[in-house]
Amino acid sequence: MTYLLSKENFAKMAEFIYRKSGIFLEEDKHYEKLAKYIDKRSDFLGLDSFRKYFFKLRFDDKDGTEFQELMNAITVNETYFFREKDQFEVLVNKIMPELHKMMPLSRPLRILSAPCSTGEEPYSIVLHLVEEGRIIEMRDIEVVGIDIDSTVIQKARQGKFTERSVHAIPKDILARWFKKKTLSYDLSEELNGAVDFQVANVFDKNQMRKLGKFDVIFSRNMLIYFDDASRKEVAMTFYDMLNPGGYVLLGHAEYMSRIVSVFKAKKIENTLIYQK
Repeated sequence: MTYLLSKENFAKMAEFIYRKSGIFLEEDKHYEKLAKYIDKRSDFLGLDSFRKYFFKLRFDDKDGTEFQELMNAITVNETYFFREKDQFEVLVNKIMPELHKMMPLSRPLRILSAPCSTGEEPYSIVLHLVEEGRIIEMRDIEVVGIDIDSTVIQKARQGKFTERSVHAIPKDILARWFKKKTLSYDLSEELNGAVDFQVANVFDKNQMRKLGKFDVIFSRNMLIYFDDASRKEVAMTFYDMLNPGGYVLLGHAEYMSRIVSVFKAKKIENTLIYQK
């Protein structure tokens, strides 16, 4: 099949995506998916060549809508509740009690989930906090979820999840905080809206600064999609966004010590965490 995107132009497109988002696309893995998307999108826009599509993307996308559509198409959003559950347990049993003692009660503790996909990770954080119960009764805790994909942010705000999404939640917790519907599990009214979901690109310094400072940042299984330079840039952005003594938690296959040396690594049971 002949696509508008030639193999020769793939490198040009991949370089543009990398500079804007830090996502590195390999030709053998991503060419066909990207080519199909460009064909479909160009047809929708009434464009008949890659050159015209690329021109629109680069020079005629003042509000960023076209680039947002592209990001929505190429990002991966596989997730479910309580994934890598031990990290949530370390959060409520070790990290939050420590931060609670350190920080004045007048200041809320803030947690960032980046990327948050359709909301399973930040709501897993909320569920562990409300189930633990003590600290959340004594002080305000703010949970923010960000993702570059506007489609998944819209889904996250709805608070409706599939059976696959909730399969790892213990049945008693599921019954307490979700309502079973015909086609979904709906988050209870008490928790729906407990996370502030926003569209944000971790490479956009202005967007990240506007989010403010945090005490804990979850960023699991995102850095594996970046090259070394992009990983370092994001790691230093997180460092700047953390309050002194704050923590970063990465995916089990990611190691901050291989990216930057500014964090202090701690091992709690089988979980590695990184402190500013």
